[in-house]
Amino acid sequence: MARDVTQQVNAAGTAPAAEADALAVLHPDTALVLGGREITVREYEFFEGLEVAHRASQLIADMHQLCRDGVLRYDRIRRLFGKHRDVVLAIAAQAADVEQDWVAGLPDNEKDVFLNVWFGVNADFFVREVVVEIREERQRSAVQGERSTGATSSSASPMPASATSTGSDATPSAS
Repeated sequence: MARDVTQQVNAAGTAPAAEADALAVLHPDTALVLGGREITVREYEFFEGLEVAHRASQLIADMHQLCRDGVLRYDRIRRLFGKHRDVVLAIAAQAADVEQDWVAGLPDNEKDVFLNVWFGVNADFFVREVVVEIREERQRSAVQGERSTGATSSSASPMPASATSTGSDATPSAS
């Protein structure tokens, strides 16, 4: 039902282009009938996606933890839908412009279809957000590595044993 959402994340922290139909990538919105109602599950728009990323930050962080090997697969992510039930219900319903109660009231098999389609339509959004998490983690690690190895720059001060007096207050005078 949903398109394959397995994505590889390369060493640079970016996802390679998906091998999907070009039209589906550019416009992945999907129309379907559930609960006797025709709906369209749509991809989040840019600013809407930023708001969704904020609301779903814990879900995205958990996705990041599950794909530490560089693979983001639906079968791994799906189990997080229960852990983050409230936010998943809210953001999935938002993507279909339907009420959360309507989604919650669907028969289980239709809920499963709905979540499969929702995640498939918005998989690129989640991949991008996980990539952001990976980049931030790598940047923090690099900064911490520099601090722990002393790789930060400092002023060129002479070593204490090699200091020479210039006749300043450092050397007391006999006046």
